[in-house]
Amino acid sequence: MTRLSEIVISHDANELIIHGEEGAGKSFLMQAICNELSSAGKQFAFIPMNKALNMGVEIFQNLASLDAVCIDDLQLMLANKNWETALFNLINECQQFNCSLILSFGGNQPLEENAQLSDLLSRIKRMEFMVLNAVQDDCFNQALDFVAQQLDINIDKAELEFLLKHQTRKFSLLVENIIALDKQAASLKRKITIPLIKETLNIK
Repeated sequence: MTRLSEIVISHDANELIIHGEEGAGKSFLMQAICNELSSAGKQFAFIPMNKALNMGVEIFQNLASLDAVCIDDLQLMLANKNWETALFNLINECQQFNCSLILSFGGNQPLEENAQLSDLLSRIKRMEFMVLNAVQDDCFNQALDFVAQQLDINIDKAELEFLLKHQTRKFSLLVENIIALDKQAASLKRKITIPLIKETLNIK
């Protein structure tokens, strides 16, 4: 059993921060964690900060009553006093109400160079830290096959190899592409084939 699986099924509150460089697949991992939380019957909130920033700090209110809160792309809120204060308060509330908090942090700059609120930085540093390494070239096929299985996407080996050969080897973009292919195939009631890949992704 992996550490992430333990966190999902645990009845205790956990605090985890996942760090990965851009394109390493941390957003997919965060979504996979949420899928596992849902399968385990847990109540949770998934907050992608690239969208939450347009909604205001009020989105963090009353979340600690859930079993878990997952916040993706923590780095987008740092250096903003209002958001940092809201996150600091959320951490305290989650500790009080036994709510797990799972954060993802991207980019190459360390937290110390981004966070302005020293109390927040201190709290984050106490969290369990997990590094998500970028997928190595010789593992892309296996990694994408795993993603397809997790998302219940039917794509054969030949089509995966074609995609890897003709698309940039950036894991997050490749995941987005197979999701887009699955949606297109479903709308057209077709199987994911090389001609469909060419049409959908405009590959000549």
